[in-house]
Amino acid sequence: MAPRLNSDSTVLSIRSDFTEGRFQRQLKSELYRNGSRSSFENVYRIPDFQHPYPKAQLNPLTAEYMDITNDWLVSLGVDKELGPRFWTSFLAYKIPELMGYVFYNDIEPRDFLWLCKLVALTFALDTKLDETDWADALELSCDTILDMNLVLLWNDPENERLLERLKSILNRLMATEASRTRLQLHTFHADMVHARNKSKSLLDVKMGALALGLRDLWLEYIEAVPAEFASRQAEALQDYLSACLWEQNNRKTGKEITIPDYITLRRSTVGLLPFLVCTDLIIEHRRQKSPISHLPDSLFYGEDMQNLLAASADCVGWHNDALSFQKEILRDGDVHNLVLIVSQHYNCHSYTQAGELVLELLHDRIAGMELAYDELKSVASPEFHPAIDRYMKTCRDWIPGTHEWHMTTLRYDFSKTSM
Repeated sequence: MAPRLNSDSTVLSIRSDFTEGRFQRQLKSELYRNGSRSSFENVYRIPDFQHPYPKAQLNPLTAEYMDITNDWLVSLGVDKELGPRFWTSFLAYKIPELMGYVFYNDIEPRDFLWLCKLVALTFALDTKLDETDWADALELSCDTILDMNLVLLWNDPENERLLERLKSILNRLMATEASRTRLQLHTFHADMVHARNKSKSLLDVKMGALALGLRDLWLEYIEAVPAEFASRQAEALQDYLSACLWEQNNRKTGKEITIPDYITLRRSTVGLLPFLVCTDLIIEHRRQKSPISHLPDSLFYGEDMQNLLAASADCVGWHNDALSFQKEILRDGDVHNLVLIVSQHYNCHSYTQAGELVLELLHDRIAGMELAYDELKSVASPEFHPAIDRYMKTCRDWIPGTHEWHMTTLRYDFSKTSM
């Protein structure tokens, strides 16, 4: 039996910290007066997680579309980019099954295939950044990240929101790679102008395998949705790329990360927002069959919608931290995990105890997500309720979907974990 938190008041106090955004480091004697942390710290039992949603089912197209997706990655050269060892593992993890569990109904086949490709490409990039020679060498990932930004800005090079995010990415790269001539905004723009003048289309621009994958998906996306909705997706992808660099630099420098910074970082590195924003693609294709209004920018960028998206990302990210702790921390030595950070900050006497606490916090975020949904509908015109409902379906389905996938994929290999 896993050790328990000593009092309900302690749990409520920590949950209040997360709700109110205050994090004062507490001594072990204040929280856990019994037991020795050292005797438990290298044991982790996966906490039981009971979510409030129906159990996820697998989309019947998953196996077929997984084969199509893997063949697509090979055509791009992603298998060679990862190398035999990591490519073999990548195939064994059955990454597209994650989309099969999340988008198991009420989605058109073309949208489902696009999502399968996006999730596979995202995990391939994550593998490259976290586990290969790129892990400790920001300079190796620099060109791929910049090429991906070139793709996202190609059709909208003066978009102020995208340029602000690009500046953030360039500044983060310059902090560690100041000698690289490509890391100035004007130089990047010059590269883009040169590429646009030299090439008839984005298809003519040479780039690496991972950037080529994003290019394929992006050209399909911007062909399907109006420009304003393509911009939302570009912003979500840029936020993800920027957070990947932030995380990679933290690993390189060994800098300790605070809980507020980690929550902000994890909200983007989990990579969920592009999949939530893809709801615009689903709605656009549904509009061809029945009347449904898109969510306007006034609502999408409003506080309630942003709270909904943030809560959803926290739910998926914190769930992954609790279930991937054994792989990422005890085996791989990563420090970017909420279980580890909570354990250290609150001096938990076991990692299992910290994991249980993280899942307590996760349930609070699920409640926060539902509250944000209710508040969003209360201020929105009924005309936009169907779009809000479709967004919320995506948010809700991610929770049972990602849980089912975590429990079945070999990526986290729970057979080697103390359960």
